[in-house]
Amino acid sequence: MSRFSKLIEELEDLQQQDIKNSAKVFSITATLSTQLQELLTSVENSNKALPKRKITQEDLIKRYGNYNNAYAAYQKAYGVKCKKGWKYFLKAIEGLSPPVSLEERVNKLEETVKILVKILIENETKI
Repeated sequence: MSRFSKLIEELEDLQQQDIKNSAKVFSITATLSTQLQELLTSVENSNKALPKRKITQEDLIKRYGNYNNAYAAYQKAYGVKCKKGWKYFLKAIEGLSPPVSLEERVNKLEETVKILVKILIENETKI
């Protein structure tokens, strides 16, 4: 066999390998997409299942420590303005969900990444 025919044969083998790898990547992507959609649907449904309850002064103190911290968080997130005092503040934030801090967002993102990595590893071993 000449060098050119060997090179052509190697290129054809590499092309077949590339096609197989592309199919694996497509399969993993499709599976991840489906599982992520299921995960998002379940999270969305669980959030809907939780009853919306009125936020109390005790909840805010537990979460933020004091009135000033709670007011600052809601003002930054929603632009809330009201007279000073818990009575006015609670009325102003009625119906609003508590602002999510950067730390909470990072933790939630880390959890999502861990779940996606786990799904990816499970699918990689199947292929």
